[in-house]
Amino acid sequence: MKRPEAWEIRNKSHINAMASTLVGIVDTAPIDRIADELYALPPAEFVAARDAHARLAAEHGDKALAKQISALRKPTMSAWALNRLARDDASDLAEAMTLGDELRTAQEELRGGALRQLGARRRAVLNALVRRVEVLASHGGQPLGPDAVQQVRTTLNAALADAVLAARIRAGRLVKPVEQSGFGPLSETAVPVPDDLAPRREQRRERQLARARDDISAAQADVKKADKAVTEAEQALAEREEHSAALRAELRRAQQAEQEAAVQLSKAKRRADTARDKLAGAEARMTELRGDA
Repeated sequence: MKRPEAWEIRNKSHINAMASTLVGIVDTAPIDRIADELYALPPAEFVAARDAHARLAAEHGDKALAKQISALRKPTMSAWALNRLARDDASDLAEAMTLGDELRTAQEELRGGALRQLGARRRAVLNALVRRVEVLASHGGQPLGPDAVQQVRTTLNAALADAVLAARIRAGRLVKPVEQSGFGPLSETAVPVPDDLAPRREQRRERQLARARDDISAAQADVKKADKAVTEAEQALAEREEHSAALRAELRRAQQAEQEAAVQLSKAKRRADTARDKLAGAEARMTELRGDA
């Protein structure tokens, strides 16, 4: 099998073509051609395209075909990535699945030595396929998250043990991943194929725990900074309130002084008016006295 880094990425137009490239399958029925087209699309585009095909079939009077199209289920992200593998690397996938035939034969014949050798090959093949799926998904604009990658690995691992599942994957119309992990059930006298997923699960768990611890440390630091900012803001507010209170007191004193000045002005005006009245009276009396003389 070619190494993932050496595999060539096919042109995107090839993925969207309706003609199937699946090994051992000849599709001539309309539903098959339409299904091939739909399951090559990214999951986000599936429903709209499916409904458009169903409406078109109904408008042409083919209600049976419209019903068949409407029954097609949207694939999960991991199932879509496996469907893309079936389309872009059909021959490599078929070559990998032949390893499953050898493993099943060795298991049935209880050949422990062969099982151990094939188990090592299985791990290498599985790792290469998973990496290839990740690359294809990324180049298709839909990079897979850790959970989807694990679902891809589990499904491919199960396909090595289950010829029916292998055929379903090679058909390129997978809707969802499978739950089974490992190489399937073994008889009590058979030599078990080592489960290479256990250490990977543990490593993944350790990485997740490390990330969680980092997230907690970062969150604690953020809380500490936020608390400090709150304390500083409270102190600043208290200072502003104190300053505002002093200004209000000063304003009240100024207003009171203004009122007192206004009262003094009023009194002064009244005294001035009284003085002018007395002056006018005195002048009138003086004028009168001069006239009598």
